[in-house]
Amino acid sequence: MWTGGMTFADSIIISLVGLLVVFSALAVLAIAVIIISKVIGTLFKESAPKAAAAVAAPAPAIDEESYAVLLAAVSEEARLSGEQFRVTSIKEL
Repeated sequence: MWTGGMTFADSIIISLVGLLVVFSALAVLAIAVIIISKVIGTLFKESAPKAAAAVAAPAPAIDEESYAVLLAAVSEEARLSGEQFRVTSIKEL
C-alpha cells in the first residue's frame, strides 16, 4: 500500500490541518447557534414582564424548631443544601 513513508514535518502539517478543520467547524457551529438564538429571541419576544406584587409572608403554622428539623430531613433526603430550595407550605399527611 504505502511505498514511502511520511516525514515528521508532513505528519505535523497534516495534524495541524486536521485541528484547523475541526476547530473551524466548531466556530461555525457556535456562531450559528448564537445567530439562531437571537433570531428566535426576536421572533418570540415576550411583552415586558409585569412586576410581581410583594406578598407578605404568612405566619408560620409550626414552631421554628419543627421547621428546622423538617428542613434538615428534606435537605438530607434530596441531597441538597438548604439554599437550593425553598419550602412554600407544610401540610400534614
